[in-house]
Amino acid sequence: MTLAAVTRALSATSVLAIMVCAAQPVWAAPDLIVLNGDVRTVDQSTPKAQAFAVENGTFTAIGSNDEIKGLADAETKVIDAGGKTVTPGFIDGHTHLTSGMDMVTGVDLSYIPDKKTWLEKIKEADARLPKGVWLMGGGWDYTLGEGKLPTKEDLDAVVPDRVVILRDIDFHSYWVNSKALEVGGVTATSKVEEGGEVVLNDKGEPSGILLESAGDLVEKHRPAVADAERREALLQTMKFANSLGITGVNDMSDLAAVHDYAAILAEKKMPLRVWYGFFEGDPKKIAAAVKDRDEVDKVAADSGEQEKKGPMLKLGYTKSVIDGVLSTRTAYMHEDYSDQHGWKGKPFETKEQLAAAIKASNENGFPTAVHAIGDGGVSLVLDAFAEASVPRPQPNRIEHIEVVETKDIQRFKELGVVASMQPNHATGTIGKYITERIGTEREPRAYVWHSMLDAGVPLVFGSDWPTSPLSPLTQINDAVFRESPFGLGDGPWHPEQAVSFDQALHGLTQAGADMTPWGGQIGSISVGKWADFVVIDGTLPDPLDRSIRERKVEATYLAGSEVYRQP
Repeated sequence: MTLAAVTRALSATSVLAIMVCAAQPVWAAPDLIVLNGDVRTVDQSTPKAQAFAVENGTFTAIGSNDEIKGLADAETKVIDAGGKTVTPGFIDGHTHLTSGMDMVTGVDLSYIPDKKTWLEKIKEADARLPKGVWLMGGGWDYTLGEGKLPTKEDLDAVVPDRVVILRDIDFHSYWVNSKALEVGGVTATSKVEEGGEVVLNDKGEPSGILLESAGDLVEKHRPAVADAERREALLQTMKFANSLGITGVNDMSDLAAVHDYAAILAEKKMPLRVWYGFFEGDPKKIAAAVKDRDEVDKVAADSGEQEKKGPMLKLGYTKSVIDGVLSTRTAYMHEDYSDQHGWKGKPFETKEQLAAAIKASNENGFPTAVHAIGDGGVSLVLDAFAEASVPRPQPNRIEHIEVVETKDIQRFKELGVVASMQPNHATGTIGKYITERIGTEREPRAYVWHSMLDAGVPLVFGSDWPTSPLSPLTQINDAVFRESPFGLGDGPWHPEQAVSFDQALHGLTQAGADMTPWGGQIGSISVGKWADFVVIDGTLPDPLDRSIRERKVEATYLAGSEVYRQP
């Protein structure tokens, strides 16, 4: 029996005692040991350690330098962490990797406050791309600079002969050049679906800004991408996630995209674990997706990768959307918006429609994740869960929960619903629009992470990338300090809702694992779990201070194998 097999059956304490105290060596030496680390395990039985051992892709011992060093032989790889912080691999609880591919292969303008730098980066991206390829990307936020929307003329000056389409940070607006407008046949009189708008300039012509569904006028003409090219872009996006310490994601997009992940796994190239959710509210289509789940399961099993690395891919849950966002006043509130009397948003579906989707999902073995940002939307979703949910292995969840009625917090716990929240969604609004939208009287009920934990509600953190930074270190900073990343506002915003470093780390590791069937196999540095871990390029102080903003990921390991090393 191998060391890994034995340690999966024994407790961490007994394993370590056997391994370090026996007079004669009994077990094979580990493949890898990490020494001199500031190891934050996210395991309550051993919250901190100096060192650990890995064999056959799993953690086999955790302890002091002397204890772990004594396990090695001449063939054991030794990593000296040099006092740097080591954490479990990060697991993003809410992301859209397939939507963010354009940010990786095209241009990413996130967190850049001035148009001049935007245009420089756009010009650089243009120079990299082959002729005829559309330049995609986004992340721009006009509120950070001069406060004026960019124009088609701005883009034409740097990229006149290639279609350029750039989504804003909220993914509700498109900035396009004249070439894009020409390809889409966009004019001042173009018809768009409800909620969309072709913004016009002073001359009555399209300005280069397309809102909501108006973006489809151009995007529907985007040339088809070959399967191999699309999958290569997805692989590069996963590697980008690795560079930030991410070893697992709760990803969500359309149903077709899960088969791209499966194809990459079949080629034995998958560098992170994916618990995948698909957007669907039609009960018949949800039932039909069971076939897709079976197909993906077969590909995963046939790949042989899961025997070596642990669980890698599962079509796991459905995603629904009940309202919009606060910035555009489309989130559904119980009371009117403070800056638009007579309007509180409206739900995208009735409770009965949502309940039917939840019931179909749960009965077919899919938990459901529902986007709800306004307090009215959150209440409606809880009502639907109360009416329609049925027992299932993994929990139902509500995404975002940016404003919530106090009485509804306890309902999360009573109904077994997980709160899936994104720290940067809070900090990104400070000093911008949050107070104007909801008023000071509702502020204490916004982004209530601490209240959720106090009520015993399971809380998972994520990024919602590409609408906010993918970096888990950024999300941890935002969760702990609740300060504007742009220097806006007057210090921490409602700091009573901040969480500790340990709570934030749990929210971005074990909590994300617990959304999946894999919570007992990943999410913490624990004996018997798959050895997913991250080496930070410095030591994070305890208690945490703002030096975390300077830290980056030095190395990322999946099942004991390096998937990223800082250049």
